[in-house]
Amino acid sequence: MVALGKLVADSVLELSAPLVVGGQQRVVRTTTVGGAPANVTANLARLGVPARLAGWAGADPLADGLLAELAGRGVETAVVRRGRTPLSTVLVHPDGERTLLTDRGEGGLEPADVRPGWLADAAVVHLDGYDLLRFPDALRTAADLAHDAGTPVAVDVAAATRIRAHGADAYVGLLAGLRPDVLVCNAAEARELGLAGDLPGWAPQLVLVHAGARPTRVLTRAGVQEVPVAPVPRLRDTTGCGDAVAAGVLAGWRAGSPVLDAVRAGHAAAAVVAGVVGAQPPRSA
Repeated sequence: MVALGKLVADSVLELSAPLVVGGQQRVVRTTTVGGAPANVTANLARLGVPARLAGWAGADPLADGLLAELAGRGVETAVVRRGRTPLSTVLVHPDGERTLLTDRGEGGLEPADVRPGWLADAAVVHLDGYDLLRFPDALRTAADLAHDAGTPVAVDVAAATRIRAHGADAYVGLLAGLRPDVLVCNAAEARELGLAGDLPGWAPQLVLVHAGARPTRVLTRAGVQEVPVAPVPRLRDTTGCGDAVAAGVLAGWRAGSPVLDAVRAGHAAAAVVAGVVGAQPPRSA
C-alpha cells in the first residue's frame, strides 16, 4: 500500500499537568517521525503489510533521520528532497488528548514530482487531507494516476478547524476531485462535511467516521452501521490514533475482510498506538 504526502517530524511534549498560560511545568520530550502518510505506513508495516511512503521530504539532516527510522521499520520510501522539514510540536495533555502546533517547513510537492513508479503495484493509494489543502494539484495528479491504473483511492480528511477555515463547500470540491473510494474522518470533520446521515452525492461508497471511544460509524449507500470500540487497556496519547484506524481498516478491507471486521482491525491498531507516546506504533508486532 502507498501513502502519499509530506514527511513531518513530531516533537512530542508529554505534559505533567494541565497547561496554564504564563506558568511553568516539567515535560518529557520525544522526537519521532510524524505526519499522516508516515503514520499510516508505519502501522501497515507493523501489521505485516508492504508499505511505501511517497511524496516530499526535507533536504536537511532532520529528514535524513526520519527516513532512516521508516526504513528501519520496513517502510519503503520514494520521495523528492527539498527545503526544510515540517515540524509539529505535539502537546500531550494528562488525559491523553493532544494539541498540535505546526511549522509548515519550506518546500512542497508539485504535480511534476508525482511519478507513476511511486504508485506501482499499489493495492490502495492513501492521500492525506491536510496535504490536499497545501498541494491540491499534486494530490489530484496522484489520484488520477491511481484511478488510471485501477487502484482504489482512500482519503483521510483535514481537521474540522481547517475545513471550516477553507470553507466546507470548497473543501468538498477538492475531495470530490480526488474521486475517493474510501473516506476516513472523525465525528467533528464529518459534521463539517455534511456526513451526519445519508451520504451526499459527492461522497464515495464507503465513509468511516471514528469518534474516539464512541462507536465508529460505517456509512454506505445502504445505510449506517456502528462498530463499538473496545476499552483501551492503557491510554497515554491519542496522537496518531486516527491514522492507525485508517491503516488497520485499509489492510483488512483490501485483504477481503468484511468492512465491519476491517474496522475492528483498525480499532485494535489504534489501541496499540494509544498506549505509547507519539503517533508511531511500537516496532514489535
